[in-house]
Amino acid sequence: MSKELFKPDPSLPPGHFDVLVIGSGMGGLTAALLLAKEGFKVCVVEQHYRPGGCLHRFFRKGVPFDTGFHYLGGVDQGGTFNQYLKFLGVRDALSFHPLDPDGYDVLRLPGYEFRVPAGWAPFAARLAGEFPGERGAIERFTGICQKICTESFAYSFRKPPETLGEFGEVTLGQLMHTLGMSDRLRAVLSVQGFLYGIPPEQTPIELHALVIDSMMQGPVGLDGGGDQLAKVMVEAIKAHGGEVRTRVRVTALHLEAGQVTSADTELMKSAGPVPGERIIARQFISNAHPQLTLDLLPQGALRPAYTSRVREMKNSVSCIGGYYSTTHTTESKRRYNIYAVPSWNVDQMYADATFGDDRAPGKALFLTFPGDREEGWEGPRLVLSLGLMPYAEVARFGDTHTGQRGAKYQAFKRREADAMRVAVESYLPEHRGHLTEIDVSTPLTNRDYAGAVEGGIYGLRHGIDRWGRYALHTKTKIPNLMMTGHSVLMPGIVGVTIGAFVTCSYLLGFEYLFDRVATA
Repeated sequence: MSKELFKPDPSLPPGHFDVLVIGSGMGGLTAALLLAKEGFKVCVVEQHYRPGGCLHRFFRKGVPFDTGFHYLGGVDQGGTFNQYLKFLGVRDALSFHPLDPDGYDVLRLPGYEFRVPAGWAPFAARLAGEFPGERGAIERFTGICQKICTESFAYSFRKPPETLGEFGEVTLGQLMHTLGMSDRLRAVLSVQGFLYGIPPEQTPIELHALVIDSMMQGPVGLDGGGDQLAKVMVEAIKAHGGEVRTRVRVTALHLEAGQVTSADTELMKSAGPVPGERIIARQFISNAHPQLTLDLLPQGALRPAYTSRVREMKNSVSCIGGYYSTTHTTESKRRYNIYAVPSWNVDQMYADATFGDDRAPGKALFLTFPGDREEGWEGPRLVLSLGLMPYAEVARFGDTHTGQRGAKYQAFKRREADAMRVAVESYLPEHRGHLTEIDVSTPLTNRDYAGAVEGGIYGLRHGIDRWGRYALHTKTKIPNLMMTGHSVLMPGIVGVTIGAFVTCSYLLGFEYLFDRVATA
C-alpha cells in the first residue's frame, strides 16, 4: 500500500481502529508509535501484565533483572538507533550509560582474552596487533562489514536503497575462509555471534556486519533497563491518542472477502482467561511469533505451501539464565560484558557447549553486570549469565505451565542451575563463594512469558537459508495483515526497530518514511 491508499479514517465509530497491533515487544511498540504519530487510531494488545515483551524486567526479592535487553549501540549523534529514537520523539526521555569504549565486550577463549573496542578502526588495529601476520585479511574483513552497512539504506540512510549486494548469499564462515584467516582469528571474530545465535558457517555476513556495527557505533546500557524503553514508548503512544491494553490475548482473527476484519480476545485474569471483546480494525500488524500468528487465522486463509513453509522454519537458539547477587566487592566495577567459550571451534560450540548435555562439561556463557554500569544503582551487585540450552532438553515438560511443572522438572532445573553456577564460577573465580542464586530460567520460561515458540530468544532462526530472497516477508497474502518483530527482518533491538519501520513503509511509502528518519 502507498500513503495515498492508506490514510487515517476520521469517521471510525467508537471502539474501531485504523490499526490493531498484536504484541507489545519492541517491534509492536515501534510500529504503533510510528503510526500513531502519523495520525492513525492505534490499539496495541498484550497478553502479559506488562508491556515490552523481552524488554521488560522481572523482579525477585526486590532486585530487577532484564530478560532480553542488555546493551545496544548507536544512540549518540549520528548513530543509527539515535535517528530512529529521535524520529519517534523519545530519545530525550532516555538516559544511557556508556560501556567501556576500550573494551565493551571481553572475549574469553581457552588461554586467551580479547577486549573489543568501539569503532571499526580501533577494532581492526587491535586485531592486527594480536594477529600481525593477518593484517590484510583483517582490513579486508572490516572493510566489507562497513561496506555492507553503508549500502543498507534503512541502516545508514544513504542512497542507493537497500539491496542484497555482492555478499547477500555469503556466510561469515565462508568469508573468513576465503580471506585465509587462521582458526584463532576466525574464533575471535565469531564469538559475539551470541548476539544472534547462529554458528558462523550458517550466519549471513550481512547479518553479522549489521549487528556488530550497531555496537561499534558506541555500546551503552540504559538507565532503568528495557523497562524504561517500554515505558517511554507506551507513554508516547498514549500521548498520540493510541491505546495499549495489557492482559489481553488475541485468540482468533476473522476474515471477510479475503481481509481481516476483527480480532477476538480474551482477558488474562488471575483465575484464568475469560472472554473479551471483538476488536475491529482496518489494518492488523502481528508482533507475535509468525507460527503463532498462523494459529490465529481460519484454516485456508493462506496458501498451504506458505503455511507449511512458515511452520517448518527453524526457531533460534534458546537459553538457560542464571541471576545472582554477589557480595564480592574488591574488584572495580565492570562496564563490559564477557563472552566465554570453552573451545576455539565456535561452530561446534552451538552443539557441544550447551546445558542439558552431560557429555559436554565445558559451557559457553554470556555474562553481564547490570548494576555495575548504571549510575545511581543502589541495589546489590549483580551477575547475570546466559547459556545455550536446546529446547529438546525441556520438550518432555512442554505440556506444563509456570508454577505447575512437577517434581521431575524441578529436579532437572536444579541440576542445570547447579551446572550453571559451576560454569559461572569457573569464568569468574573471584566470585566463588560470594554468589547468591536469585532465580534461574529455562527455555520454557522464555516460551511461557515471552510467547517464544520453543523458547527461541531471537524468534525464527536467521540462517543463510532464511536470508535475502529466502527471508520471511513482512507482508502476507492477506492485504491488511502484516508481521513484524525479530522473526521477520533482523533480531536485536536495533534490528527489530528497523524492521518495524520497514513494515510501516508498506503503508506510508518507503522513501516518504525513511527520508524523514534520515533528517530527524
